[in-house]
Amino acid sequence: MFKRLLPVLPVVDLEAEVGFYSALGFTAEITYSGFTSLRCGPVLFGVRKPLSSEYHVPPWDLAWQIEVVDVHAVHDLALRRGLSVLKGPQAHPAGFWTVQLRTPNGYLLTLEGPPPAPGPR
Repeated sequence: MFKRLLPVLPVVDLEAEVGFYSALGFTAEITYSGFTSLRCGPVLFGVRKPLSSEYHVPPWDLAWQIEVVDVHAVHDLALRRGLSVLKGPQAHPAGFWTVQLRTPNGYLLTLEGPPPAPGPR
């Protein structure tokens, strides 16, 4: 019945947010009047200017997570691109690994993926 989830995040500085995700490898697919859709492989979402000037971006209780193939590779890419890394790769009690970034509009972005393969990194 349901096919996929396509969230749209409100952002005050649309260009900065698009630039942040572009630095992580996302590409802008559709752009029009205060909206841009971003894609990287099967991951697709949008960012848009808020509909009300009274809206607080980001919402204080929004949890934003994206699953990745290699947490360490994304962490290394974020550092090379000068993105705001809050927490480097760390094991989660549920068995996966996470990295936390802060987007230009203040979203806390958690990237999660499988444990690293054994051997040297």
